[in-house]
Amino acid sequence: MNRSDGTLEYEAYQQLWNPDLDGGYPANHFAFRQVLNVLHDEDARTLVEVGVGQGRAIDIYSAAGIDIYGFDSNPEMVEASAAVMAEAGLPADRISWGDIEDSVSLSGIRRQGPFDSLLAMGVLPHVDHERAALDNMRQLVKPGGSVFVECRNKLFSLVTFNRFTYEFIMDDLLAGVSGEVKDAAGDFLKTRVDVDIPPKPSGHEAKYHNPLTVDELFYDAGFVDVRIRPFHYHAAMPRFEKELGAAFRAESIALENEPSDWRGLFLCSAFVVEARRPYDLP
Repeated sequence: MNRSDGTLEYEAYQQLWNPDLDGGYPANHFAFRQVLNVLHDEDARTLVEVGVGQGRAIDIYSAAGIDIYGFDSNPEMVEASAAVMAEAGLPADRISWGDIEDSVSLSGIRRQGPFDSLLAMGVLPHVDHERAALDNMRQLVKPGGSVFVECRNKLFSLVTFNRFTYEFIMDDLLAGVSGEVKDAAGDFLKTRVDVDIPPKPSGHEAKYHNPLTVDELFYDAGFVDVRIRPFHYHAAMPRFEKELGAAFRAESIALENEPSDWRGLFLCSAFVVEARRPYDLP
C-alpha cells in the first residue's frame, strides 16, 4: 500500500512484480512511470485527469509534488475521488463533474486551470466525438502544456489471432479489395484464427487506434510534437495468459523495458499518445 504521504512502500513495490498478483498485470504502473518521467523533465506543477474514476492516480502524482485536479462524467466516481483527495489532505473541490465532450460542462474545471499537463486513461476509446474531446483537452492545458491520452492498440490485433485479427485484416489491410479475392482471404482466416473470441458486445464496443496513423488525429486537433508510448506488453498471444499464468506475466513485464522502439507497436495492447499544445495557436 502507499504511505499516508502517497509514496510507495517497499512491500507494495515488490508486490507489483509478484507473478501471482491478484488483479492481473500492473499495466497502469508502466504507463504512469512514463508520464511521470516526462512531467519531471518538464517541471510540471499541475495535472488534470480526465475520467478520474476512483482516484487511483491521485496518490501517485501528488507524491511526485504535482497538484492534481480531475473530473469525471460519473457522479459516483466524482464522489469516490473527492474522498481520496480528502483522505490525502488535499482539497476535495479539485474534483468535479464534467463531460470531456461538452465544453459547457467543463466550466468549473477550466476556472481552476489552465494546467501544465493532462492525463486521460481509458477515455478516448469510449467517447462518441473524438474531435470534440481532443479540442477540450487542448483547451485545458496551457500553451506549451502536454497531454497524455491512452488509446487501445489496433495493431495488437495482429498478435491476438482472434476476432480482432480477422476484422483488422479484412476491414483495414484489405480495404478496397472485394469479390472472389476477399472472400477467399476471409475463408482462409476463419480456419486460422478464433473468429468467435471475444464475442461481439451487445452494446458499445471500444474504439481502437493505429499507432502508425493516430498522430493525424492529434495534429488535426491542433496538437504538435506527437509521440507514441506503448505499454502493457504481451509475451505471446493473449489466449496463453490464463493458461501459463505467472510465466506469461513475468515474460510480459520483462518486455516493458525492451528498447526496440517498434516491438511495442505490436506486442502492447495499449499506448499513450503524448502531445503538446502549441504556443502560437488558440
